[in-house]
Amino acid sequence: MADVSKSYVICTPGSGSGDTELTLKAKVANLGNRVNQTDNFTITAPGVTPNKTFSAILQAAAEFVSFDDGAEASVPKEGGTVVLDGMSNAAAITFAKGDGDIIAADVSDIAYQANGAAATSGTDIEGDPGATKKFAFILTLDAAENTTISERTQQITATTKGTKTATITLKQAAGDPYLEIDKTSVNVPQDGSGVTINVTTNTTFTVS
Repeated sequence: MADVSKSYVICTPGSGSGDTELTLKAKVANLGNRVNQTDNFTITAPGVTPNKTFSAILQAAAEFVSFDDGAEASVPKEGGTVVLDGMSNAAAITFAKGDGDIIAADVSDIAYQANGAAATSGTDIEGDPGATKKFAFILTLDAAENTTISERTQQITATTKGTKTATITLKQAAGDPYLEIDKTSVNVPQDGSGVTINVTTNTTFTVS
């Protein structure tokens, strides 16, 4: 009495004799389908017509979006490529950035990967994979170097078509302190007028 497995639902048992209770369950637990999915089953018996049919409807999951790293992601002080992985079942995802200087690019229409294919922020995902299952997405960003001596942060928010949101805070390590001057020697006029030396630094300094 093997199970009967359809696209979304499994029926147990697949055969029987006499009065029998059939159990229907999801083929894949927590599939994440945003839209109800239906499988049709047919029961036949020798000498009995017509056949009996029934449908099993895998109930829809709530729309969602999430980042795999949770609430925070670390960014090195040198900057460079930042990859944010996530999961969703949305028809479209729109990205936005908060105040800060880590990510300079406009992310509202940035290209990203959804279910292994190219997608664009704010635009419906081709094929709507989230209707039938949850999918992975990958957002790749370019972080600027941190030239300050303080840690800095910036939020990235993903919003679904149904206004569900997920926010991750980028935390970039503090940069190294530096101190530069544009001259190592100056001639000071006898008449009392001034000449300048320009100091370039990202920290405090004293002259002695």
